[in-house]
Amino acid sequence: MKTNTQNLITISVLALCLTACGSDTESTIETPMTEVDLGVQTSVTNTVIPAVNGFSQSISNLNTNIDTFCTSVNNSNLIALQGAWKSSFVAWYQLIPFQVGPLTLTDDNSAITNYVDFYRNGSVALRTSNLADINTGLNTLILGPALSETGLSNSLTKNVGLLVLETAIFSTILDSTTPADIITEFTNTPKKCEIIQALGYELNERASYISSQWNTDYRATGQSYLSLFTNNELENYFSSFESQGDGIGTPASEALIVAIQEFLDFTGNAEIFSELTRYSSDFLWDALEASITSIDSILDQSANTELSMYAIMKSNGYEQDVETIQENLVVIKQAIQDQNTVDFKAAAKALDGNFKTSVIDGLNINKGLTFADGDS
Repeated sequence: MKTNTQNLITISVLALCLTACGSDTESTIETPMTEVDLGVQTSVTNTVIPAVNGFSQSISNLNTNIDTFCTSVNNSNLIALQGAWKSSFVAWYQLIPFQVGPLTLTDDNSAITNYVDFYRNGSVALRTSNLADINTGLNTLILGPALSETGLSNSLTKNVGLLVLETAIFSTILDSTTPADIITEFTNTPKKCEIIQALGYELNERASYISSQWNTDYRATGQSYLSLFTNNELENYFSSFESQGDGIGTPASEALIVAIQEFLDFTGNAEIFSELTRYSSDFLWDALEASITSIDSILDQSANTELSMYAIMKSNGYEQDVETIQENLVVIKQAIQDQNTVDFKAAAKALDGNFKTSVIDGLNINKGLTFADGDS
């Protein structure tokens, strides 16, 4: 397949040259897609796009459950609401290893990602101090004026997002996690439903935006980010001065590898099991499993193409590196099943190292990439 692909590329280049030389009109010859470009295109289409769409759908379902619960506050609807939040949290972690383009665009000078998950992206100080203050902020809202669906649209990133909503639906203001206490508080404090409906609205706005940018129209270009990113065409629409973190001038392969490495660096170094969990600590394991499954899918698209990342690395002589990466993925998946934080962090660090060296070498991409190194 590698030889056939190269032959097709050679033929395409010759055809373009003949066309250009035999025409009196000006012609621009585009650089043909490399094997890595084609592999990345398949990986992103079959991994990132389903994650984008899955997150958008999960947030839509979450909002439906918020409305259902607020219409009839009872234990059954609370269980369904908390389950919908969990599904959204897991869907988000399926997507966050790929913080490029729409996820990094700014809204009121803050990355879109921060409106969904401010605390994960923050520094250690922010994760540990502000997380403890969420209930204080919720109580301030309860004591304040009536809140419409769009009432939090001008809020700071730390006052909205998944973890703020988690706090509101998994506990009372006094930190009780007993379902009966939560139901009683919602029943006696109708304002709390206004709050979770406004929080749900903000999440839906961001999830819909991310989806439309990836799938339909990126920054008013009329082209999806999927198309611009995987065809390395961003620079045809934007200059480096207009960049909003969308990868202008950077091949998709490089941007994708750096994004995944940054996620692995974070999970291997941050104390996420103590800093980021509020009332649903078991959910974090499910979420991390979704992340690792996504990363595995990026590397192994053998069911869809002969030009998977693994296949390209092997063809470049990096068979042993591929085996090592696969072994580390087995280890980290087992650590997740066992809920073993020590083994998980060790395996995440090992995979982090794999992406810094083996993957970029095996794919023969830019050796001058700047990688994240250690938690902030």
